[in-house]
Order: sequence, then C-alpha cells, then structure tokens
Amino acid sequence: MRRIISLILLIFLLSLSIGCSRDEKLKELSKEEKVEDFNYYINTMKENYCNFDVFYNKYKTEYLDLYEVLKKEIENSNNNQEFYDIMNASISLLQDGHTNLIPPDKIDWCRSTYKSDYQLNVLNDKDLVDKNKKWENYLAQNNNLQSLDKKVNEKIYENNKDNIQTNIIDNEIAYLKVNNFTEFSDEDISKINKLYKEINKYNDYIIDIRGNGGGNNQLWINHIVSPIINKTYESTTYALHKDGKITKDYYAKRGIDLKEINKFPDKDILEKVKNIEDYKYYTEYKLNIYNGNMYKIKQDEKGYSGNIYLLVDRGVFSSSEGFAIFCKDSGWAKVVGNENTGGDGVGIDPIVFKLPNSGLAVRSTAEKGLNKDGSSNLENGTSLDLYMNSLDDLIKYIKNSNLNFSYN
Repeated sequence: MRRIISLILLIFLLSLSIGCSRDEKLKELSKEEKVEDFNYYINTMKENYCNFDVFYNKYKTEYLDLYEVLKKEIENSNNNQEFYDIMNASISLLQDGHTNLIPPDKIDWCRSTYKSDYQLNVLNDKDLVDKNKKWENYLAQNNNLQSLDKKVNEKIYENNKDNIQTNIIDNEIAYLKVNNFTEFSDEDISKINKLYKEINKYNDYIIDIRGNGGGNNQLWINHIVSPIINKTYESTTYALHKDGKITKDYYAKRGIDLKEINKFPDKDILEKVKNIEDYKYYTEYKLNIYNGNMYKIKQDEKGYSGNIYLLVDRGVFSSSEGFAIFCKDSGWAKVVGNENTGGDGVGIDPIVFKLPNSGLAVRSTAEKGLNKDGSSNLENGTSLDLYMNSLDDLIKYIKNSNLNFSYN
C-alpha cells in the first residue's frame, strides 16, 4: 500500500512538473496575433515617431509605404522565431540607434537604466516580464545568432574595460580618451582628477571621444567639464514632437513642458523641417554648466583657460553627441574630426511600449532633435569647427599653428 501511495504521489508530482514546464514555454502566436502586434507597432510609431524623414532622405521611399510588404512577411512567418526576426528587421530598417525591438535578455538592463515612472510602468508590467522571460529562453534555444551577438558584445566589453586613458603628449598637450559614458568607476574618476591637478601646466587639451556611443550626460558634465570650467557656459537645443498619447503621457510624467509649435521662437529654423505639419509640439532644453557643479571649488580657483579640442567621428552618438552639441553651441571646446558626429544627442530617453500579444517591448525616440540650422541632428550630427584627418594631424596643428587646415 505504501508503495502504491508513493507511486501515486510521484505521478502527481511529475504531472505538476510537466504542467509547470509547459507554462514556462512560449505559446506559438497565431497569424492574427502576429498581425495585431505588427499593426500596433505601426500605429504607435505613426502617432509618436518623429524621424521617418531620415529614412526617406536615404532611400527616397517612405517607411510607412513598406507596410504591406512587411505585413505580408509577418503573415507568412511560420513560427515565433520568424515573427521575432521579421519584427526586429522591420524596426532595424529605420537605422535609429534609439529605436529597436528590445532583446528579451536586455529587459532587466532597461529597467535599471530607465528611471521614469512611465517607462518603469511598462517594463514592470507582469505580462511583459513573464513573456519576455519565455522569449529569452525560447531564443536562447532557437537563435544561434543571438548567442553569437551576446559573445561578441561580451568581447567588446572586455576590450573596453579600460574606459579612461590619460596622457601628456610630448610634454606639451594634455590628453583624455573616453570610450563610453555608460559608467565611470572610481579608478576612472581618479585618472581624470589626477590629470586635472596638472592641467594648467599645459596650454592645449584634447578630449578624444571617437567611437563613444554614449551613456549618461551627467558623467561628462560632472567629471569632465564642470571641474575645470572658468565661467558659466550655456547651450540651448530644441526638439519637435507629434500629438501621440504616449508622447504626451511620457513627457508629462517627466515634468517636461510640451509647447505649441506655433510658439516656436525661431520660425526660420522650422523651414528646413520636412512635413512640419506632422508636429504639434516642441521642447526647449537649456543646459548651463558652471565651475563646481559637483565639487566644492576654492574661491581663487580659475579653472582651465587653455585651448580645448573635442575629437569626434561618426561613432559619437547619444550622450556623447550631447557633449559635442554642448561644446559646439557654448564654445567651450572646438569640435574636431574628419566627419560630422553620429547624432541623436538632443532630448531625453526614448519611450517604451509593449506589443499586446507577444509581450515584446519596443524602444523608440519620440522627438526630432534639431541642429541650429533646422536640420535633423539624428541625420546630420554636429558639424565640425575644425577639420583634422587624425589625432596625429591635430597634434601637428597644435604644435604648428601655421599648418594650413580648413575650417568648416
């Protein structure tokens, strides 16, 4: 009898285990569910996304004109893997570094990075959390490319652990290299502070942010600019917005005032904006940086009065782009390189929204950042103050101001 009871108990426990494992598996989406998710994505982007013109200018094709082509691919997808790949490819077509299908294994990272109530409400949604865990397991088993992508990212991270490098070039020029603004360790900050203790011995200072894909604006404000600034520097940027509900809710939650576009302070800037009738609001972002934003500076501290050069390339994006914009707009440093920066440094973090059936999350910009001439910052980046083909050329230029280099 005891053996029979034990057998019955074992069968019961096995059935529970099988039931749990089934619950952990990702349900195959029906064609109707896939199309509904795709339509939700398209409609949400129509209402909130502000950079479709960048795609048009590159391909002479409206992104939304691809709707039927992309929807057909969604309808013909045979399983969840194909649906995921097509959704990912459809969004990636925009080539906007702040707009993407969030990989399920990056949801936790987004939750720790984005702190606004609106974003966290989306990212903490129980249905989203549960389904993305299932997607993560599913993709790990079925998608070798995702596994390869993870390994590549880990290798890149390993190679960039030494985020800050400092040097005195030929005993003449102070030099700082910053690989990213994601996070500064205590060692990183110590390296910068050590350089800054001696900075006034040198008449020229190069800050090299080539290849810096961004991170957190506060790092360059508090640790690079503020400690050596010798007066208040100001920068003002503008962004345009559509009338989407998510946009309005998000900016309200962030305490940012969306102003009616008919009150825009400089109408000449708007003349360059394609389909200006699509935009209903604008935001104004003012940045003032003064000596001692973060540190207590002695009254006799004069800051640094030498020549500052910000060395950039097309890899400069997001918050590092914001650094380039500040330098260009305020005049704190000359923006130097052989091509404009990568762009999208105006404004705040992207919006996040959930696809209703799959539970997958989409990240998207909800503003069009403008340069001073009205052009798209995402598309055109920040223009150069000084053209230099390389770091070596910049060093030669500094050493010999008679060299003939062209200004943009």
